[in-house]
Amino acid sequence: MKPLFTGWCLLLLMFFSIELSAQQRQDVIWARNTTEDIVLDGILDEASWAQAESLQIVYGQSAGLPHSGWQTDPGGGPGAVTDPTEAVVKFLAKGNLLYLAFDVKDKTVGGLNAWANWDGILMSVKRRNTESFLDGGVSSATELFYSFWYADTAFGVGTPPVFRGFYDNATVDTVPANPAAWDAYWRTDGVTNDSIPDNGWRVEMKINLDSLGIDATGPEGNVVELNFSIWDKDVTAGDPLASYLSRTWWQNPWNNDDNPGRVHIRPDVTVSSGPVPEVEPDLVFKNGAGVDDPVIDGVLDEPVWAMTDLFDLAWDNIELRKTYKGIGPYRSGRFQPEITINNTTTKAAIQDPVVAHIKGFFKDNFLYLAGDVEDKIVQGVGESETNIMDGLVFRLGDRDSLTSEHRLIYRELGMYFNTEGNPAALRDLPIMVEESETEYAVALKGNTIVNDQSAIDEGYTFELKVDLSFLGYPYEDNAVFFGTLLRDGDSFDDDPLQNYGSRTWFFGEFGNWSIAWAYMDPDDLITSVDDKEVVIPKSIELYGNYPNPFNPETKIKFSIPQAGDVRLTVFNILGQEVSSVLYKDLTAGSHEQLFNAEKLSSGIYLYKLEFKAADSERIFTSKIGKMTLLK
Repeated sequence: MKPLFTGWCLLLLMFFSIELSAQQRQDVIWARNTTEDIVLDGILDEASWAQAESLQIVYGQSAGLPHSGWQTDPGGGPGAVTDPTEAVVKFLAKGNLLYLAFDVKDKTVGGLNAWANWDGILMSVKRRNTESFLDGGVSSATELFYSFWYADTAFGVGTPPVFRGFYDNATVDTVPANPAAWDAYWRTDGVTNDSIPDNGWRVEMKINLDSLGIDATGPEGNVVELNFSIWDKDVTAGDPLASYLSRTWWQNPWNNDDNPGRVHIRPDVTVSSGPVPEVEPDLVFKNGAGVDDPVIDGVLDEPVWAMTDLFDLAWDNIELRKTYKGIGPYRSGRFQPEITINNTTTKAAIQDPVVAHIKGFFKDNFLYLAGDVEDKIVQGVGESETNIMDGLVFRLGDRDSLTSEHRLIYRELGMYFNTEGNPAALRDLPIMVEESETEYAVALKGNTIVNDQSAIDEGYTFELKVDLSFLGYPYEDNAVFFGTLLRDGDSFDDDPLQNYGSRTWFFGEFGNWSIAWAYMDPDDLITSVDDKEVVIPKSIELYGNYPNPFNPETKIKFSIPQAGDVRLTVFNILGQEVSSVLYKDLTAGSHEQLFNAEKLSSGIYLYKLEFKAADSERIFTSKIGKMTLLK
């Protein structure tokens, strides 16, 4: 292999350094790096805190889409909120330590031993060093709980808050359960648990990211999955009916696998480095304004589907998950439930791992989605038999609907095969088909016969046209909150104990699990070749490759302005040439050429096309493409 010339190396560096322009995300905060020592004393007098990025947390106002919210807790009393929470939360980093500062206004600071009767912070951070995560599961929720919730009544005026739990430690102490991993200091502007009004409280907190299996010190930094809620118990002396408890949170109020916030850390983003970088979306939908609408028949034969690949889903493929953006590698996952056969509970080996190629784009007020599912055993079941079901579900946040906690409600637009072997709409899809311009269709691939175990199936395709106006879209921010779940169930009449089911998901299994911040980019137009009218470009146009990721073959799609030769050159991420293929005597217009990577190892590769016209010595070079080989 030979190294590339300097100009090409510079082009590679530009490729990796460009950040996608999009709306400012509300689920993201940066922790700027500092070299200053931060003392946990609750005073916040270090100069770095004045330069830190901050969140405004106010009861009655959303701290950011999609899952921030607020609520009163009936366990805290029936009173109305008379002293609403107002807080500023700041973030800093030093080495592999994450620091947070909470500055909260509050007139009555303290708490009781009863549930929902205390001031405090309930926080969750996600670990990446658990056995389940390293085995292919999602990052694990860990609770950090710092409050005035006492285990007994042995407290009084001036008593400080207590620490509860870190990792699996749920003991109550007056010192952290693991101060090397997590520590904090509380300072009250007033006196706790007395009848004299206070002015508020401040907390400085330190989290050692080493204890979470996270390293944020490398050149690319890292992202910490974190959420918190601020609890506020207010008591009016002599009037118990005026007591109440409110909760106000960023992204998720609990210690569970719901959507976390994203705290980004990178060594070059410091307290003196200027504006923080914009964080790109987890997913981008291209604009199909210039292409014909696909016919919703389940058959993905329109050219637009070949140019709108989003991602792939594959059972237990950790390398594939690593190609997802943002926290996708940590919040996407897979699960195999136990099933009961003749009163026997079993979790049999998966013999036919399922794969799905997910596509999508938007046009006007419609979002077009498709799934191309590879499955050798397609079966139909009852609608309630989700553990052994074959089917695909797309999840979309409803911008017009909120829960009682003022968080987005999600609509699940799915399909499955029923007991008769016919495709059927699932969950919210039937309602949207009936009440809006939403359409869907499913087609069987090849010789697939549902519920015929003597046949070797090829799978199915699911095509969906979503009426976004029914869900309150589009908003000016062009944001879409999105997730995908792939179900696969296989049954064997000759040995039912070998039956199994599996679920594989991209950003969220079901319920309110993590969600992708997607973006409908109005400026990213799909350049298509219509079957009825061949579009001749002025230069060589690279449309990408499909499938991507692939093993070991993928098709490179491109167009050339006139007849000539095209050379495909593939490079590894070090800029070294690893393959070169010449396609000779091509005609003007659109082409798809097969590339076989059988001799290459798994990894990310870059590629370019060079076009030389038949009647000229001039060479035209395409934009850079990126492909992922998974073996």
